[in-house]
Amino acid sequence: MALLLVHLHGKRTDSLSNQMRQTKSRSSKYAIRWWQQRRMSPPSTDPVSFLMRKLDWCYARGVPETARSHVYLGDSVTRLPQLVARARSGEAPRASLLFTSPPYFHLTNYHYDPWLRLWLIGGSPSAARVGGRHRGKFEGRVAYRVLLARVFGAAAHMMKRNGVVYVRTDRRAFTYRTTVEVLGGTFPHKELLRRARPVQGPTQAQLFGNGISQLGEVDLILLP
Repeated sequence: MALLLVHLHGKRTDSLSNQMRQTKSRSSKYAIRWWQQRRMSPPSTDPVSFLMRKLDWCYARGVPETARSHVYLGDSVTRLPQLVARARSGEAPRASLLFTSPPYFHLTNYHYDPWLRLWLIGGSPSAARVGGRHRGKFEGRVAYRVLLARVFGAAAHMMKRNGVVYVRTDRRAFTYRTTVEVLGGTFPHKELLRRARPVQGPTQAQLFGNGISQLGEVDLILLP
């Protein structure tokens, strides 16, 4: 699934679908409109041989050694409290690193725009807009802050005392300020470092015809 997502859209010579300016699957109407405006059509590619070449390249030097691990699939609002209960009872280990990038305020619909990603892990085979919690663009300021506070608050109970928190977030004022304030309240005894990640060339929004100003992203690192 990871290989399919990475190589679904991209350069025509190195992807399974039509060309896009990035290797992210977009919503169907958006992508089709972009292709039609540029009179582009998908390449004729045998997917099996294409993916086998990619697999051979990825593992040409062997398979990396990995430790035993677990992957939990679910809504972090409900899944994390379950893991916290297991950690308190000693059934689950506590984490040394929290590495995440939470949703950006009023920017992306995480259930409509990347619908292909969700489909590959069992979601709907269409880009239909579905209502419900956490299925829009996170446009409510109070609800957005509450969401971050609930998730980071639960994650804090899963962390070791000397754990490190690494968060990539949006540099736009509201998302950035809210994320910093929530992290500061959740991890008051950690030192906060900021690392700006400005966009060197045209931003993703500008490449796809959105004229709003984008400042790039910023990494927030909280150390013991």
